[in-house]
Formats: sequence, C-alpha cells, structure tokens
Amino acid sequence: MKRLLTTVMVGLAGIQGISLAAESRPKLVVGIVVDQLRTDYLENLREMFSSGGFKRLMESGVFLKDVDFNAVPGDAISASAIIQTGAYPRQNGITGSNVYDPATKSLRPIFKDDTFIGNFTSETYSPAALRVTTLSDELSVATNGSARIHSLSPEAGQAIILAGHTGNSAFWVNDESGRWSSTTYYSNPPASIQDKNYKSPLISRLDTMKWMPLRKDEPYPFVSSREIKDGFKYTFSRSDRDVFSLYKLSPYLNNDITRIAEEYLAELNLGKNPESTDMLNLAYTLAPYPLAGSDNYTYELQDAYLRLDRDLESLFNALDKYVGKDNVLVYLVSTGYFTEPGLDNSAYRLPGGSFSVKRALSLLNAYLAAKYGNGAYVDQYADGQIFLSRNLIEEKQLDLNRVAEESRDFLVRMSGVADAFTMSELMSPAIPELETYRLAIDPKTSGDILLVFNPGWKVTDDSRFPAIEKENKSSAYLFPGFLMGSDFKHRVVEETVEAVEIAPTIAGALRIRSPNSANAKPLKLK
Repeated sequence: MKRLLTTVMVGLAGIQGISLAAESRPKLVVGIVVDQLRTDYLENLREMFSSGGFKRLMESGVFLKDVDFNAVPGDAISASAIIQTGAYPRQNGITGSNVYDPATKSLRPIFKDDTFIGNFTSETYSPAALRVTTLSDELSVATNGSARIHSLSPEAGQAIILAGHTGNSAFWVNDESGRWSSTTYYSNPPASIQDKNYKSPLISRLDTMKWMPLRKDEPYPFVSSREIKDGFKYTFSRSDRDVFSLYKLSPYLNNDITRIAEEYLAELNLGKNPESTDMLNLAYTLAPYPLAGSDNYTYELQDAYLRLDRDLESLFNALDKYVGKDNVLVYLVSTGYFTEPGLDNSAYRLPGGSFSVKRALSLLNAYLAAKYGNGAYVDQYADGQIFLSRNLIEEKQLDLNRVAEESRDFLVRMSGVADAFTMSELMSPAIPELETYRLAIDPKTSGDILLVFNPGWKVTDDSRFPAIEKENKSSAYLFPGFLMGSDFKHRVVEETVEAVEIAPTIAGALRIRSPNSANAKPLKLK
C-alpha cells in the first residue's frame, strides 16, 4: 500500500512539474537568423537605428558580441542547422545547400526528397537529411504536438531547418517564379501566404520596385561625400532573368518576410493558446548585394542594415500588440560568415591569383591516369572537396587511401593551394589542428580530399555551368547574437560564445529538452 501511494504521489508530482513548466514558458518563441550580420556594422550604425529595432535588442536583451561557429559555415543553411540543433555538420548532417550524389556524380539539393511534391514549385523537399532534432522539434514534443510552428526564409533549405521535422509550415521564395513555395511534407500551410501567390504575386510588383538610399543626402559612416551625392538606384525588371535572385538579396525580401510574419500573428493567433507555446522562425539576409560593385558595397550594405532595423521595429511592435512583450522570447543570431567583395588585386598590386578548378581536376586526372592506367579518376568538385571515382578505383583494385594521399601530394603543389588533406586525416582526432575542418564536414557525404586555398586567391569553379567564382579570405569578424525575453536580463557579453550553446540556452529558457545532439551546456547569463 505504501509503495502504491508513493508511486501515485511521484506520478502526480511529475504531472504537476510538467504543468508548472508549461505555465512558465513564454507563449511565443520567435527565432531569427540574419545571414552575414556583423557586430561592427551594428556598433557603427547604432546611433542611426530606431529605438525599437536593433537598438532594442542591444539595450534590452542579452547582447552576445562574438558568436563563434568554430566550423566555418558553408552557407546560411549549414549555419542555421548549427543554431537550431546545437550540433555541427558532422553530427546534424547539414554541410550546406547541396550535397554530392554518387549515383549521378553531381550535386543535388541536400533536402531533395521525391516522395513529396512541391507546393507552388516543382522542387521536391523534406527534412529527411536533417539527422537530429531541432529546437522546434523539442518544443513540439514538450507540448504534445500542440505547438504551432511556422517558418519563412529566402531559401528552401533554411526554411525547412527552421520548421524542423514537426513544423506546420515552411515557406521560401522560388527562384524561377518568385512565388512563396513549400513542400507537401508540411500539411498545415497558412491560407494567407497561399493567397499572396494568387492575389499579389511578386511578379506583379516588379518594374515598380526601386531600391534607393533610405537617408537621401545624409551621411553614412565610412561612405564618401561623393558616393552620397551620386547615391544608388536598383530596379527589378521582369525582363531580367535573374530578377528573383536579386530580389532575394535586397531589402525588399526582408520587408516582405516581416509583413507576412505580422499577418501570421494577426490571422493565426500565434501565442494565444493558453495551454501551449507557439514558434515563428524567420530568416533575413544582409548578404552584400551583387550589383553594388566589386570593390566596395559599404553604402548599400549600411542602407540594408537601416532598413532591416525598421523591419525589426515593426515586427517587435506587432509582437507587443498581439502577444505582449512579457509573453515572447526572441533570439536573433548571425550566420557567422561574411562574403568579401572580389577585389581586382592586380589594380592594387596585391598578392593573389586565380585557381581554375577545371584545370586542376584535369591535371590530377592525367597524373593518376599516367600512374594507374587510363580512366576518369575524378568524379566531382564541390566547395573545396574533391570526389574520386570509387567505382573505378575499386575496379582497378587500388587502395582508396593510397590514391587519395597521392592526389593530395599532387594538388598541394599547385599555385594557390595552401594545404590539402585526405578524409582519413580529417577524421583522425590525433591531429587537433584540423578540428575546425573536421566539425564542418559530414563523413557520410564528404569528398576524399579537402583543399585549403591561399588568402587573396580567386577560386573559379569552371567545371560546371555557369562558373562560380569565390575569393578566398581569412579575415576575422565578430558575429552577434541576441536573447530577449523575461528570462534574459540586459547584459553585454564580450567573451566568445560558441554557436552550439545557443540551442541549449533557448531550450533551458523554454523548460524543454535540448535537441538530441546538443552536447553544449546552456550559457550562464544570470
């Protein structure tokens, strides 16, 4: 009898604990990822911000000045996965927007899944490639599936990561049509965003959209008076085949995401469920605008910051109105990298050069063919990784590690290559210096050799069409994060914070489990 009574009391205590945790949670979580947001730009523009946008975050919440991703994110998608899972690509499986497919010997979208169909798109996606749980997944589990979870992003992969496996909807902008698109994996899309595709599609606003300086004829930090006088003007013509891609890198995209988020708040009554917590995840961009010039895009970038500041102020005002500031937890994090402008090094007599991927692969294949006999030994190149033909190596009964080592020794002698590593070397914990690279790759989908290029060199992947050119730089910047809500008193954190600590910290504030691959402890902010 005593044992039965004890069991009942323990059970009641557990139920009461769950109830108390639910009552103490905020009613709405708003997770924001801002691609390429930099701390120095925030501080330089601080006095130009409104009181309710970035300045509200900087002065009311916890301001993390230096969020370090350790594993350099390949893009906004891999960075978002680190933030949402509290784990690196090696654990969560998301190394970037694309992944190598050995069957076709080509790259494919990492979330491609033909078992689902697209909504307003021919793209077929699902979160199956995400091997671990996210913050949104854990919130859904903690609320017995009653949490309503929605995401908005410029890109499909990012929208899917932000919605997780358990989200109600994930929408992104289609590159070909400009429509808000999704996948049938998510079964509860808001009617309002679907109506936009019919009643006010982006294409109907093209030719009327013009991006010009927000503060005309007024000073911007580090922008010359001549630039201020000349100004800038970008139009979005429906006759431009790249118009939707350009739109997605402009402040118009951020503004549209904000307006849709505000509609969600009003129409879906997010944060109004007395017995649950909802989540709205948004992705903005401050990536440099590609038409702003090759040497300097400070003017346009600062203007984009000021415009996003206004969008954040509008969003926060809507949260206060519809949910109440004491009922909302907001976290905003940068993606931890920055796309440097491509300088003409020769014009400034700076060291550097150009590395042709096509030429390098051709020379490597010729070297291996001379050594082992004719054949196509190199399958593909992607983001510094070279994929060898494992089928041919197996057919010729060669040792893969030996071929990879010989390829590494050949490649490292090429101009522009600072170093090269085989996958066996990267996977070895005996070489701690390679930890940054080790965390950033997924051994299940990675290549056989990783190339590291010299700073100042332009790497042109001309092995595909259209060719992609990137300038390699190793400049260090600070990338910020913010936590704002009743659990987070104002504090400025100067010390470096690991990006994988964000998810456990948010989970702790929500009184839920951390994502299942998050090994870091929550930040000690009290």
